Amino acid sequence: MQIARHLGFAVITGFSLATLGTIAIIPADAATWECSAKGLKSYRYTGGSSAMIHLSAYSSGGTYRVTKVSATKVTGKTQDGTAFTCVLK
Repeated sequence: MQIARHLGFAVITGFSLATLGTIAIIPADAATWECSAKGLKSYRYTGGSSAMIHLSAYSSGGTYRVTKVSATKVTGKTQDGTAFTCVLK
């Protein structure tokens, strides 16, 4: 089984239609992004040009630009220089 991304959709391939029965097309934005950083309290990233990062040392978070490393990974830095990474799961 393989999952291919095409025109904003994730499509599961590698099955015979005779045995599969129904084909499910899953919107690509249904995929989950997970972010990590030292002292990370919460985050929100949905695949755009910025991520909301809230570090535990602060009372609230901020929105920071990300740099695309690959189709499944982005990186960025908060205002205090803390590096963060978000990966598509």
